[in-house]
Amino acid sequence: MRLSQIPKYLLVSVLLVVGGLGGLVSAHLGRAAAHERSFTITAHKYAYDPPVLRVIRGDRLHIRLVAKDVTHGFYLEGYNLDAKARPENPTFWARHPSEQQDYKEVEEISFVANRTGKFRYRCSITCGYMHPFMQGELIVSPNYLYSAAVGVALALALAMPLIFGRPAAGGQS
Repeated sequence: MRLSQIPKYLLVSVLLVVGGLGGLVSAHLGRAAAHERSFTITAHKYAYDPPVLRVIRGDRLHIRLVAKDVTHGFYLEGYNLDAKARPENPTFWARHPSEQQDYKEVEEISFVANRTGKFRYRCSITCGYMHPFMQGELIVSPNYLYSAAVGVALALALAMPLIFGRPAAGGQS
């Protein structure tokens, strides 16, 4: 069977699927370079600002905590981080609870977001009657969409001559 006998829509479909899958495979095999991301999280009765942090898997996060009114806690589920921020103090205390460590005075928390998913951070020190509602979210997403889109775009570029090409001699397309 010659290439000219295969319907164009079938060739285009195969190229799009192969391009998209190629992009996803390249996302798995060749990880994108990690980015340095810095956040300042301000704690006040009874919220965190910003309430949601969005990062890509592999990013290195640098988090600085600031308490505006009373001492607040910061416990990040899934990453074994616990901290205490005091009002109007540029440093705070941090520890890894599962390692049975004592709190150490630090200026920032630094870690690599190596797990995908949604992870809640919450106040770990009772700061008032609405304390249980003081929560935020760290959303760590994989970077599949970009790689798949690049693969599909390349497949479309390869398919354009098939879609818009001139009909073959003899009136067949």
